[in-house]
This record gives sequence, C-alpha cells and structure tokens, in this order.
Amino acid sequence: MSASVVSKYANLPDIDTEQPDVYETPDAVVEEVGIEDDEVPLSEDISTDTVPTDTAAARFRASAGDVDGRSLMTRYQRSLLRTLQLESLPGDIEAVASAQLVETAEQRLRRLVYETQELRAQVARENATEGKQPRVALMHLVNGLHDELAQLSIEAEQPAVEKAQGVEPRTKHMVSDVSDVEKRVAGLEKLVGAGQSGHSLVNTVGRLRQQMDVLSDPQRVDGIQRRIKQVLLDMDQLEQAHKTMAKVADTADAGRLDPRTIRRIDEVYEKLANVDALVELAPATARRLQTLARLHADASGVVARVARVQGEQESVGEEMKAMREVAEGLMSSVRENEVTLKANVSHLDARIAALSDRLAALSK
Repeated sequence: MSASVVSKYANLPDIDTEQPDVYETPDAVVEEVGIEDDEVPLSEDISTDTVPTDTAAARFRASAGDVDGRSLMTRYQRSLLRTLQLESLPGDIEAVASAQLVETAEQRLRRLVYETQELRAQVARENATEGKQPRVALMHLVNGLHDELAQLSIEAEQPAVEKAQGVEPRTKHMVSDVSDVEKRVAGLEKLVGAGQSGHSLVNTVGRLRQQMDVLSDPQRVDGIQRRIKQVLLDMDQLEQAHKTMAKVADTADAGRLDPRTIRRIDEVYEKLANVDALVELAPATARRLQTLARLHADASGVVARVARVQGEQESVGEEMKAMREVAEGLMSSVRENEVTLKANVSHLDARIAALSDRLAALSK
C-alpha cells in the first residue's frame, strides 16, 4: 500500500496496512463457438421442400380447435379417402376428383375395414342410449366379419411385398374374397332388417353391444340382483299388508260400529282437519317464539324493575309525608315560642325602664 494511502487510513480501525495491495481484474471473455444453420446436418426423413402458400391455405383452412365428434369423423373419412386415392396412383401423377375414380379391390377392402371400425366406434358411443334383448348369434357374426376383414387386409398387403420380391400378386383371389365379404355384409343387413325397419346396422349392433356389456359387467349384474331382491322384499311386504287389511276388513264386517261411534269418529276427523291446518303454522310459530324469547325475558326484567321503582316511590312518598308533618309541628312550635319571646322581651323592657327610673331617682 502506498505511503499516501497508509497515512490516510492509518487512524481508522480494522484496516490492515501490512498486507499487499489487491487489484480487481476484468473477467476473462469466453468465446462461444456457434454452429451456423448451414452446418447443421439434416436427416434424410426431413423434407426441406417449400410448400406454396395457396396449397398450405387450402390444406389447413378448415382446421379448427373446437369441433364436435361428427365433424372430426367426416374429416377423418375425407382424409382416408384422399390417402386411398394417393396410394392408388403410381409415381408422381396428381390425384383427380373422387367422382372420377374407379374403386379398386384394395380400396374396397380398406373401405370395408374402415366401415367396420367406424361401426364399432359408433357402437361404443351409443352404449348408453338404447337397450333391448341381445342377439348373441348376430354379435358373433359381426365379430367374425371384422376378423375376416382384418385377415383380408393382411392378405391384401402381401401382393405389394411379393411384387417387390418379384412374385406376381394374387389380385384375383383378393377380389373374390372381397366380393364374398360384401355378400356376407349384405346378408347381415338383410338379417338385421336395416332396409325394412329403417334402423341402420350401426344402431342395431350398438344396442346389442350395450346389452352384451351389461350382461358381462359383474358390477351391473350385482346391482340388478340387489334391485331384484329389494323388489321381492317389497312384494312380500305388500302381500303381507294385503293380508292384514283383508283380516281387518273381515273383522270390521264381523262387528259393525254403531251410528253414534261413527258420528264421533267423523267429528274427530273434522277436528283433525283443523289441527292439520295449524300444524303447518307450528314450525314458523315456534321459530318466532324462539326468536322473541330473549325479548320476553328482557321485558319481564323491565317490569320487575318498574315495580321495584314504584315501591321505592311509595316509600319515599310516605317518608315525605312524615317529614311534612314534622315540619308543620316545628313551625307551630316556632310561632308559639316567638309569641312567648316577644312577651318576655316586653316584660323585660318594662322592668329595665322601671329600674332606670329608680336609678334616676336615687341619683337625685
């Protein structure tokens, strides 16, 4: 530390002037090594092609955050149809309108698989809406149809693999299987009666699926059993009550009441009607009395205080009357004493005058 600094801080406490000087140095600057965007390696799965503005607007114009289930289902159907159209076209040929396309066997198979999945989804949504007697055979037939469609979809994907391996695809066999499946679907709709009754196959299968779920759910079955037991107990009690009433009726028929007793009973019923009208007012009256109970207690205390004050006023009045009598007696005695005192003073004056006359006579 320099001499000037030492002399400046020499008289200050807690200053160590014998240690070497310490100077602050700026922090070392760390150079950040950045990677340019052009140097970042791109994955082969990432497409860097630019999308035209019109194409992007047409693609995402109908997108919205809050939509209902039906709109989502319609949009999914359109996207699935678009996917089928694009997959059915070779190379870079653009897709044309859906009305100008001819549905191939593979597309029909995919459509049937999608309709079966949609059928199951709609059945799951309509489980809590309707309930009728289940058709077990029909449910097995629907499940078998779905399994066969899944198997056909797997077989339909094999020709592409065989074609890639140099094997000729089995298109004719797949077309026959799809035709068979369509015939079975038509027979199923005919069995259900979708065209005659006006009910769709989806609604019918939904009702059957709901009933099957109810029968296969142990909790619901236990609840139904408990309700049945409760109903049986209620029916037993009702039957016992009917028997008791029948016995009472027989007893009443055996011993008829006389007209006088019947008249009294009628009078009692009339009085009970009046009492019933008062019973409805009783709770409100009771609550009102409970509210006014404290007021009544305070009022009774005030009445007691007023009575005590009246008693004290009467006693004070009697004392005042006695004091008034004493004062009147005192006034009468004072007047009598005044008369006596005046008489004594006049007599004393006369004697003094006589004495003064005698003294005057003696002095001569």
